[in-house]
Amino acid sequence: MIFLTSAAWTSTKLGTAVTEFYFREKSNWIAQKEAKQKELEESNLQVARLVALQTSSPGDVVRLASKISKVLNSSSGAHRNFIEAALPEAIRIQVQFGIPASATISQAIYESGYGGSALAKNYHNYFGIKAFNSWNGPRAVSMPTVDSGVKTRADFRAYNTLGDGFEGYAKFLSESGRYEKAFYTQNGLAFVNAILKAGYCPDSTYLPAIQRIMQKHNLNELDDIIKAGADALYQSAWAGDKKRKPNFPIPSWRWNPSPEPP
Repeated sequence: MIFLTSAAWTSTKLGTAVTEFYFREKSNWIAQKEAKQKELEESNLQVARLVALQTSSPGDVVRLASKISKVLNSSSGAHRNFIEAALPEAIRIQVQFGIPASATISQAIYESGYGGSALAKNYHNYFGIKAFNSWNGPRAVSMPTVDSGVKTRADFRAYNTLGDGFEGYAKFLSESGRYEKAFYTQNGLAFVNAILKAGYCPDSTYLPAIQRIMQKHNLNELDDIIKAGADALYQSAWAGDKKRKPNFPIPSWRWNPSPEPP
C-alpha cells in the first residue's frame, strides 16, 4: 500500500511537472511568435512610411506591405534577418538613386553571402567594391579575393554601417559613366544585366545566380515600386534643385520634376 501510494504520488508529481513545462513552453512560444510578428509589422511600417513620402496613394502603401511580407516569408533565421535589415536601405536607394531594390538586395546576398563574409561583417562592404588609388575613404587592407580565377589580395572600400555600404554601392554605379544605360531599365534583373554588359563583372554565372536569388525571395515583387512611384521617384533626392537632373541620363518616364510655382 505504501509503495502504491508512493508511486501514485510520484506519477502525479511528474504529471504536474510535465504539465507546467508544457504550458510554460507554450507561453514562451506564443510570446516569441508575437514578438516576431511585431518586428515584422514594425519593419513593414518603416518601409511603408518611406515609400509613402513618394506617393499619395494609400493603396500603394498597402500593396507594398504585402510585397514585403512575401519577400521576408521566403527565408528564415540569419538569411531573413539580413533581408529584413537590407530592405529599408534598398528601397531608400531605389527612391534616391533609381537602382531597383531587387537588384541591390540580390547582389548584396550574392556578393556577401547574406552579409556573412568577412568584408561585409567587419567593413559593411556588401558588394565587393575595391578601393583603388582614387578612393580617399577608409579601407579594408589586403583582403583575400579571386580575380579571373586566381587567388590574390586587394584593398576594398570600408563603411561604418549597412546603410553607408548600400549608399556607397549606389554612388559607385551612379557616378561612373560606364553604367548609365542601366538606369533606363525598369526591373532589377534588367538592371543587373545592363551593368554586367558594361563591365561590372566578367563572371558568366553571375546573372543566373542573381536570377535564382530573385526568384527564391520573390524580389521581383519589389520592382512594382518603380512603376507605382515613377512620377515622384527623384523628387526627394533633388528636392532642393528640381531643375537639376542627376549626373546620369534618366529616361523621360523616370524624370518629371515639379513645375516652378507662378
